[in-house]
Amino acid sequence: MGNQNFKYPEIQNFLNGAFENGALETMEVRSPLNGNLLSSVPLSNRKVLDEAVEFAEKAFPGWRDTPIKERSQIFYKYRSLLQENLEELTALVREENGKTYGEAKAEIEKSMELTEFACSIPQLIGDEILEVSRGVECRVERRPLGVVASIVPFNFPSMVPHWTIPNALMLGNTMIVKPSEKVPLSLVRVAELLKESGLPDGVFNIVNGDREIVEAICDHPAIKAVSFVGSTNVAKLVYKRATSNLKRALALGGAKNHLVVLPDAQIDMTANNVIASVTGCAGQRCMAAAAMLAVGETDPVIEKICEAARKLVPGENLGAVISKEAKERIERYITESEEQGAKILVDGRNAKVEGAEGGYYVGATVIDYVTPDMAIAKEEVFGPVLSIIRTKDVSEAMAIENANPYGNAAAVFTQSGGAARQVIEKASAGMVGVNIGVPVPREPFSFGGWNDSKFGALDITGKSSIEFWTQLKKVTTKWNAEAGINWMS
Repeated sequence: MGNQNFKYPEIQNFLNGAFENGALETMEVRSPLNGNLLSSVPLSNRKVLDEAVEFAEKAFPGWRDTPIKERSQIFYKYRSLLQENLEELTALVREENGKTYGEAKAEIEKSMELTEFACSIPQLIGDEILEVSRGVECRVERRPLGVVASIVPFNFPSMVPHWTIPNALMLGNTMIVKPSEKVPLSLVRVAELLKESGLPDGVFNIVNGDREIVEAICDHPAIKAVSFVGSTNVAKLVYKRATSNLKRALALGGAKNHLVVLPDAQIDMTANNVIASVTGCAGQRCMAAAAMLAVGETDPVIEKICEAARKLVPGENLGAVISKEAKERIERYITESEEQGAKILVDGRNAKVEGAEGGYYVGATVIDYVTPDMAIAKEEVFGPVLSIIRTKDVSEAMAIENANPYGNAAAVFTQSGGAARQVIEKASAGMVGVNIGVPVPREPFSFGGWNDSKFGALDITGKSSIEFWTQLKKVTTKWNAEAGINWMS
């Protein structure tokens, strides 16, 4: 019998097409919206991972040998099921993560777009073939790696898993996913919908847990590749551990994204873009604006940003942060910056939502006169907080951006093509926006940062991901003996 206080059934692992747990220790899952108890999640041990890997290994030959056009039919069906269940999936993301309704719905719609890209993969990976000498042909074939794993974070319960699941499976791999123990509900429905779409048992498996499962995935000799999305500190550990065990690994970490605002920036568009970037998903995304580099006289833009920030009401058009600990950490950064001489223009501390007093909210916050040496200017806050650093010119702004160890995104707001080009060329970031606050590439372009925002080669989405989830087989063929022989044959 499950706990009758849970809103949802107790979370179970998904192994070989079925949900099952065994007698595992569990932890509570609560909604950031109001603190209500949603479910419990199992903290699996290495034995559970071993079972999942065995099932994935058994399923691999049949799935690998299924023609890719047939595999794609499953994902066409799956994409339609995401559409059919859009409202339910939206509600799950909202409840377990704390997003607003619009943000949660956009996350499911992005999951659909990622699935659409996977459906297009058969058109993108036709074998290369060339006659290299008379009667001799070389061809390159893409082959799956085998059993792969994806470790996903709390901030996007649906979208980030869809960065990896559709592409890795479409390319013929079998997979184990380790959800964040904070947001395990959405992936339960993903597993059910994949099964309903016709995915064979064992091809997709979910192992819930904490650090022990992450380490076990990095260590397991049968897992050929690991992707990870989370904090930079953990990304480094995962990348080192997985590669030391001779695995292919791609680990995405945190960010400190800088928006450069010039005096000629279009005021309303800039203010709306900046505040949306800062506060979208309550600032809990690795593409959020964290620092605004105000070049020269930009007070009119800053005033508009503050106006827009004051219109954001926690619990209405601003979502919750993930936990009480996250709220306390974010507010600590704000208080510390004030103590160090920064000026709080809009203060989001001590936010309360009537009727949801148990929720975890931080209001939109704008802090001016931050200096590059302050912790809030250097470290990832992961909340709806904008730090404004004043600079005299673009060169000084770029020096500050370049000095930061991260490298996910940067943006520039200007009407000058020359100034925009300067930022594009000088920014040490993998994704750059011009008059766009969240420069996330759309499919088929890939998502991936530089520096301490990403460890490993290639990117996690788009065409680049095809390289990560496959290996090349090169075949040279000659049948006609009468063609003669030269040094190439």
